Amino acid sequence: MCGIAGSLTFDGRSHAPPAVLEAMGQALAHRGPDECGLWSEGPVGLVARRLRIVDLVTGQQPLADRDGRFHLVANGEIYNAAALRDDLGARGHVFATRTDIEVLVHAYAEQGPECLDRIEGMFAFALWDQQRRCLFLARDRFGEKPLYYARLPHGLVFASEPKALLVHPQVSRELDWAALVRYLAYGYVPWPHAIFRAMRKLPPAHWLRVDEDGTETLHCYWTPPCPPAAATPRPDAEEVADGLLARLRAAVHSRTICDVPWGTFLSGGIDSSLVTALAAEVSPAPVKTFAIGFEQPSYDERAHAAAVARALGTEHHELVLTGARARTLLPEVARIFDEPFADASSLPAVLLSRLAREQVTVVLSGDGGDELLCGYPTQTAHLAAEFYRHLPRWLSRGIAAAAEHLPASSAYLSWDFALRRFLRDASRPAAARHLRWMGHFNAEMLSGLLAPAVWREARLRDPYAEAYGWVEKWGPRNASDVATGLDLLFYLAEDNLVQADRASMSTGLEVRAPFLDRALAEYALSLPAASRRGWWQTKPLLRRVARGLLPASVARRPKHGFGVPTGAWLRGELRALAGDLLACERLRRQGIFDPTYVSLLLRRHLDGLVNYAKELWTLLMFQLWAMAYLGL
Repeated sequence: MCGIAGSLTFDGRSHAPPAVLEAMGQALAHRGPDECGLWSEGPVGLVARRLRIVDLVTGQQPLADRDGRFHLVANGEIYNAAALRDDLGARGHVFATRTDIEVLVHAYAEQGPECLDRIEGMFAFALWDQQRRCLFLARDRFGEKPLYYARLPHGLVFASEPKALLVHPQVSRELDWAALVRYLAYGYVPWPHAIFRAMRKLPPAHWLRVDEDGTETLHCYWTPPCPPAAATPRPDAEEVADGLLARLRAAVHSRTICDVPWGTFLSGGIDSSLVTALAAEVSPAPVKTFAIGFEQPSYDERAHAAAVARALGTEHHELVLTGARARTLLPEVARIFDEPFADASSLPAVLLSRLAREQVTVVLSGDGGDELLCGYPTQTAHLAAEFYRHLPRWLSRGIAAAAEHLPASSAYLSWDFALRRFLRDASRPAAARHLRWMGHFNAEMLSGLLAPAVWREARLRDPYAEAYGWVEKWGPRNASDVATGLDLLFYLAEDNLVQADRASMSTGLEVRAPFLDRALAEYALSLPAASRRGWWQTKPLLRRVARGLLPASVARRPKHGFGVPTGAWLRGELRALAGDLLACERLRRQGIFDPTYVSLLLRRHLDGLVNYAKELWTLLMFQLWAMAYLGL
């Protein structure tokens, strides 16, 4: 696990000054606090900060092959490294270390870009080919590890995080207005965009080759398989559950292999509980588990996590995030994420990572289970929406009008809030309603929220257009599959996994996600939606898998969802902060948002007339980010 950075200059120019490369590496020291390495020659310079996980003695980066043709910096873990090492060794490759990352050098030397089909793991890496004079960048299939790059007038720079790119004197902090619109709509900036105009993200499952003359070649090497048509015969439920369990067990066991202490995140939900149960099978000592909760009972799941911990005999640790602690932590979280990031669970994620780091260096998580196995309530909502769309128009209009007059609740996850959000978009096509349900500001709100000059500059009337295009190309056959695809390629990649990576790596902790094992994911996606989705209960297939491994109360418990009491905080401990950051005078001076519009949102929320917690949190996190990175 590392933070990586580097540069390539074009037209025969020499590489970036060592001082610049060193500064880029220093900006990533939190990702790799154990070692720092730098290599430069001719037009290329590579730097790595290492967190020692596998092979604590050797394995320093940058790595090179015996002939010095290939030079590599990499971030991540390769779970099938042992099998690859045996195969490559039989082909004459000689290894200098025991580190898993070294197989990337030899696999690329053997097959070039096609080697990515054999690599199982989470990774982002950069490899310089001295003979072909090209830089090769690649990222794992689901986007567990990040990789940003910026094109310069006479070169290209890359890094694990934007903060390292911003160290380079030629990388501008100019805001990308179209990316801002996307942030407001999604709650994050979706790939390939970045909030800074000069930067781009390498999309998940893509590689980018940059030749010494500046020519770029971008290629997608893997796409999640589209689930089969609904007419496909439904497989036997027990056989499917056994197949899923076998793959999940193998994925969990492979992710416990390391040379440092490890544990698991345990929320009390079925995903993390299953991962913990299977991890306990191979642990010689009680598994260390970590949970976080809140003062508000409706959001606090610590009791469920503790019950699972008792049943599995784990060494359990927990803490509570209060509104006062959130107020102190918010500016720091905004800096950690580098781009504006509106998922409020980033706060407990940062604290949970710090708690875990006191005990372990690696944790396993349940990330990916909801996306692959229809775990979100939106899956059930899509079924209801298809029914709602066929109601007589007079009846659907009457229901929607009545819902708008329901009294507002202070809880973001309340039934009245969810009902209104459902009804406003239920009649739209599946992709549109899903993105709006999962999103923050809708397109209608954006035109009133943004200052006219910003709206004109952005020139982006539909922030979801690229997602629609991807869905159409992917070819899903029903609303459930549309939701699965969008959750995997956008929400998982740019929200959940970004959160997991930044929160954990900010404190030098590695998170591994067994559900994102390729064999498991492709198996799950080979099943028709009916096998993965329930009508009134989420993840019926995974609940069947849990029988015999978890207490029945855990397997049957309805999904709670990891909510954060932002609505209550905005009316309480964060009220003064929100009032200051969203004050009319400040907004007028910035010239980005319409002060009157924002004041109306804030006032109506504070008066309890409407729940605008999600929208206000999106603005609050942007303001905190702008203070840290733009000085606004």
